[in-house]
Amino acid sequence: MVTGEANWGTPLDTGGEAFELFGNARKAWIYTYVNHHAETTVQDIVETLDLPERTVYEYVDDLEAAGFIDQSNDGRPAEYTAHEIDLQLVEGDAERRITSELVEAIARRLRDDDIDTYIDRHGLDGLAVALDYACEYADGTVTHQIMAREQELAPVEAGVILDALRPIVVD
Repeated sequence: MVTGEANWGTPLDTGGEAFELFGNARKAWIYTYVNHHAETTVQDIVETLDLPERTVYEYVDDLEAAGFIDQSNDGRPAEYTAHEIDLQLVEGDAERRITSELVEAIARRLRDDDIDTYIDRHGLDGLAVALDYACEYADGTVTHQIMAREQELAPVEAGVILDALRPIVVD
């Protein structure tokens, strides 16, 4: 897929119900936090991510209802644990995987202008493609020049997004 311009009719940008939850970068950030900090509480999320308590409760309820996180204890305060995500979304000839790493990349748009700009230009589908390249970039099998050529991007843009996504695929 060429990501030279955002194509908002692609699988991840039109997405299914499961992915709709993560179109909101704050929900993605909460999921990512819970995924990296097992048995965390709403108060931990509020304090660490500096989000309003009411918003966190609402988003945690949404994530729990969708089956992405579960309450891991019976007591108060409630503690939550995340499930790894690995969903396949198919629309026509296009197939995309929705993974915990992709959700983390979406979440990072809140704090990383390079990822935010890339999503604005290429959509969520373009981000998913870039994340696939980032995995290969991290293991040394692909360079930013290869991604730039194959995706019809400027080499500097490919290098910037690969560097921004590298911490997600390396950790």
